[in-house]
Amino acid sequence: MQNRNASPRVAIIGAGFSGMCMAIKLKEAGYTNIKMFDKADEIGGTWRDNTYPGVACDVPSHLYSYSFAPKADWSKVFSPGGEIQEYCLGVAKEYGLYDYFVPGHELVHSEFKEGAWHLEFKNGNKETFDFVVSCIGGLHIPNYPDIPGHEKFDGVSYHSAAWNHDHDLTGKNVAIIGTAASALQIIPKIVDKVKHLDVYQRTPNWVMPREDMEYPEEKKEQFKKSPLRAKLHRLFIYSLFEMRFPMFRGNKWIANYSKKMAMKHLEEQVPDPELRAKLTPDFPVGCKRILASNTFYPALQRDNVELITEGVAKITPKGITSTEGKSRKVDTIIYATGFKPFSLFDSQEVIGRDGLKLSEYFKDGIRAHRTLTMPGFPNYFTMLGPNSGLGHNSIILIIEAQAKYIVKCLDELKKKNCTTIEPTEEAAKAFDDKLLEDLKGTVWHGSCKSWYKDEDGRIFTLWPRGTVNFRKEMKKVKPSEYKFATS
Repeated sequence: MQNRNASPRVAIIGAGFSGMCMAIKLKEAGYTNIKMFDKADEIGGTWRDNTYPGVACDVPSHLYSYSFAPKADWSKVFSPGGEIQEYCLGVAKEYGLYDYFVPGHELVHSEFKEGAWHLEFKNGNKETFDFVVSCIGGLHIPNYPDIPGHEKFDGVSYHSAAWNHDHDLTGKNVAIIGTAASALQIIPKIVDKVKHLDVYQRTPNWVMPREDMEYPEEKKEQFKKSPLRAKLHRLFIYSLFEMRFPMFRGNKWIANYSKKMAMKHLEEQVPDPELRAKLTPDFPVGCKRILASNTFYPALQRDNVELITEGVAKITPKGITSTEGKSRKVDTIIYATGFKPFSLFDSQEVIGRDGLKLSEYFKDGIRAHRTLTMPGFPNYFTMLGPNSGLGHNSIILIIEAQAKYIVKCLDELKKKNCTTIEPTEEAAKAFDDKLLEDLKGTVWHGSCKSWYKDEDGRIFTLWPRGTVNFRKEMKKVKPSEYKFATS
């Protein structure tokens, strides 16, 4: 028992930005009895998996990187996915994470019994740990729309998150379903290659200009020679992004300014009033994810592109039929339809104390105390769990705050000479009630439909305040909110 307290066994599930940060912070705090599992054979998570044409981050690179592991020579303000993946691999090597990395292990079953977590993997391996930190994230499972006839399509079809690099789009008649973040990046990159492109849009999005540029070699050298200059650059970017947040809580001046900026961008790039009307959202800026692109609107106006705002009624062996009865022949269908938030537990069973299933706990609302823990699930943490997402700034800020908080929980256990920690039901309910109350004052609470909300309208993905508030909330572990025990 004393041994477990001094050197607890920690399983990290997922080797993306969250899992890597968790492993690094545990190591720094002296917790080295850890393993970092991933279903794939390499570290990187999102940036390992998403390899579609044009994939890039919508947060500037100097901010979309760890504060403790800056990179002076980012190629562009918004670096492409491949460069971010290279950054991940570089950090993994620098911090010795491959010593803890266990590839090819997809978790399918976790159960807390006899005072420990018993894990079962798809390959048949079984292991036991004192703590589990789920770093899979909320946006992990590709969302395939349930369209009648999709299984009968004779051509090639795939999701943007599982890009088929063996399929050459040159000269093909292609349909892309969706016009959100990934489609915005894909369409301009494939439009010159395909013979014809049908773009199916369910709802238009607010699109801002993308202030992108390549960093001159001189600037990279300045960042390399002066870490302080690089930190100030990061702080400047952070401040610009954080200043947008009041818009999400109803600041009319910022909201009007943002709408004017988006409308000006649309009007300057789309002269045709009919097409412009199809691309104009009818909901407030920020109600759904805000996008940024300088190439999306021009790509839609190419002679070989058609924007289709009719719904998709069915997929036939040779193409797609719209809700207005028009059939269009295509060779390839690309689903740019996003992900299913927190659906990972559909394929992964998590059972806490007394047989309580996490999927059952979530039936009353996908929620977690301080975005990390749930009553009835001792020593179980979910990084980037419920309500830890952002609509305005870098998610890396959240990841670092959560990792530090988890380490503090382990430190508190050691201080109390206990072996298990879980939130009290009273504390979890109080936190959730306050969270839901705070969310009522946000633009996301509006009438627009988005992946931010569940079918009942509960916003279960986003934090209701700014990043300063989140880090303040996560700065200190309050023992009164938790139950500590010795198993």
